[in-house]
Amino acid sequence: MGGRYPGKVTVIAVHVEIPLDAEEGLDKVRDKVHAIVQRAKLPGISYMLRETQEVWQAKFEIEGYPSTFVFNKAGRIAKKFLDSEAAEAELPTLLSKLVQEP
Repeated sequence: MGGRYPGKVTVIAVHVEIPLDAEEGLDKVRDKVHAIVQRAKLPGISYMLRETQEVWQAKFEIEGYPSTFVFNKAGRIAKKFLDSEAAEAELPTLLSKLVQEP
């Protein structure tokens, strides 16, 4: 989507720390996340959050992963997807509408 709307859409990928990450160690997890980002050719920005999974689940009412959040130009959540198939189906129409907003 970032490639479809250059300069209008920013893609931010976020990895939330899970219990297994603590066991594996930060360096190994960072390498794994970097490899996924490279392999998927994810455009935009990638973050690794060090707070526990529970912190972010509570903050954004996340019920499962992957979750997709689309923010409007005002920085408010325009749509939250808890299902990747629904996100893939609806994102083109939603983003087309949002990039046209003033």
